[in-house]
Amino acid sequence: MPSVQPPATVLVTGVSGFSGIWIARALLESGYAVRGTVRSEAKAAHVATVFKEHGDSFKTVIVPDISKPDAFDSAIDDSIAAVVHVAGVAELNSTNSSGAIKSLRRLLGRIFTARPRRPDIFGPNTDGVVGLLESTRKHGKNVRRFVYMSSAQAMLGHEDIFHVYTADDWADKDLALAKEKGGEAGGLALYRASKVLAERAIVDFVEKHKSEIGWDATRILPAWIFGPVIHDWKKVEDLNLSSKIIFQQLTTPREDDKVNDYASEFVDVRDVADAFVAALKMEEAGGRRLLLDAGAYTYQNLYNAVHETAPGLEGVVRGNPNAPPFSFPGAFVDSSSTVKVLQLKPYRSLGECAVDTYKSIKAKL
Repeated sequence: MPSVQPPATVLVTGVSGFSGIWIARALLESGYAVRGTVRSEAKAAHVATVFKEHGDSFKTVIVPDISKPDAFDSAIDDSIAAVVHVAGVAELNSTNSSGAIKSLRRLLGRIFTARPRRPDIFGPNTDGVVGLLESTRKHGKNVRRFVYMSSAQAMLGHEDIFHVYTADDWADKDLALAKEKGGEAGGLALYRASKVLAERAIVDFVEKHKSEIGWDATRILPAWIFGPVIHDWKKVEDLNLSSKIIFQQLTTPREDDKVNDYASEFVDVRDVADAFVAALKMEEAGGRRLLLDAGAYTYQNLYNAVHETAPGLEGVVRGNPNAPPFSFPGAFVDSSSTVKVLQLKPYRSLGECAVDTYKSIKAKL
């Protein structure tokens, strides 16, 4: 399919969220017009303030519940040239707080038994995807590309802890666990399963309707996304999950013998935003499963990177500077093909990413 170049109009779902607002910013700064979906008037007001300098190039549409059928019908019309789907839920610890759990319990029987080949869905992470695909098919006659934010979680679960993941990997063990145990599978398994089902729903939808749609679909799978926070929040508890995770890593001391434990993979939200823009511009990105990962780090790697990048920064744990030096040989997700296809510049460093994240949060506390 052809690429989508500025000044085309792009629909961005979840535009008021941590990643969505950065993707919208990158699109606007690249010359695109953006129509963003938000859940409420309050969220619309905040993003309107953030992007006021872009005038009529940025507009919002309120979609209170993305999991409802036809939720996105009012957001898509002939002016939309591309759809970027970011909206979703990331809650890995709870098995009860998300509507996804109730939906999963209701749907698992027919998803995996009565119609085992159907890429059916549960909750906002999958209902929203299928609904948006349908709305795009019905109303997006000028759409040329659909880009979906999946997650590296949709690949994980290999028995070898040093396995390097590629686009051929899937979190099928978690999908099976969700099938077997439903809501008792745990938040992490349910989240992974929801992303697997959403991706496969996209692939199957495009294949089924290829004769009637004029667009292809690209899936982008980032590692944990960190970086400066520019969306609206009032207290740390309100932050998106990844920002809460890295803020806790930066500010919570660990025992000396645990500072070299594996902490996380990461990619900076600004690099993610650039990747989404490139996924629209590059014709070769169409139909691909693209991975983003800047590297793996231990807790001490994180502490050292922060204090080397910003000497004298207060409030960040120092760990054990005398701990034996240790670094992973590289990322556990191979994103080299993504960098090549999208012609991405080098990822931001762990130090830059963590320092900017920390400063953006501390500035509001």
